[in-house]
Amino acid sequence: MRFALPTAVAAAFALAPLSINAQTAGKNLAIDFRTTVTVSGMPDTGVILGHAVGSGDKLRMDLKMKGPGAQISPLGSATGQISMILSDSGKTVTYLDSTNSKYLRVRPSDMLVQAQQMGGLKMDFSGTEAKVDSLGVGPTILGHPTSHYRVGSGMTVTISAMGQEQTVKITTSSDYYYATDIKGVVNPFASLSGSDMASMFGSSNKEFADKMKAMQAKLPKGTPLRASSASMIVSQGQTRITTTEAEVTSVQWVDANPKAFEVPASYTSLALPGMGAPGGAIPPK
Repeated sequence: MRFALPTAVAAAFALAPLSINAQTAGKNLAIDFRTTVTVSGMPDTGVILGHAVGSGDKLRMDLKMKGPGAQISPLGSATGQISMILSDSGKTVTYLDSTNSKYLRVRPSDMLVQAQQMGGLKMDFSGTEAKVDSLGVGPTILGHPTSHYRVGSGMTVTISAMGQEQTVKITTSSDYYYATDIKGVVNPFASLSGSDMASMFGSSNKEFADKMKAMQAKLPKGTPLRASSASMIVSQGQTRITTTEAEVTSVQWVDANPKAFEVPASYTSLALPGMGAPGGAIPPK
């Protein structure tokens, strides 16, 4: 038995916000990075080239994407270029499409709650797991010493909708290499450790959210320079494995323009289909 997830739920899974831990101290920490995504059964490897800069509690990322596995924005820019502004500790994600002067602002955790409140959707969680292991000294990357951590997480989600039921099992194992000598935190790879899932499912699955928060507290408050992840989703007898390799290619200290973390007044807001007015219709600020 298979059915398509309601738009809001499917979008919430796809959005997977890259959680924010940005800092500012005179200069703004900025990094360039490259991420490759390989999905089992997909012929092409997705590639994401990005530039991330933090300011206070906000993080901006300008991304160039190629390949189906690299699609992370619901705006679906035809040029493969999109910008993201993360705020509110990563709980709010604003996508900017500079080509068409449009933006979409969402809170993935709220999307799941709204979808359930709209009726016809029920989500039950079980088998929640979250752990972290310190594996000691990592390799030197871009001249910076690193520490190595391994993160594991998982859960089983039973989704009931339209009179049908589907069980999805999600497990992820990730390796992180944190710089030990950089005083600042910009983390575009947070989704690999599952911190995005803690934000997304926090209101629907408190047990998992609490476990993820406890796990995150054991990780360094630093900038990862390399990360790799293998995520497996099992549903209706089918298995999909997504492998992600991410690495910082440069580290800089810059003077960021405060306006870079705002939505231009000339941009038009969008809303996700089926969500009515809310998330995407939040005015610029």
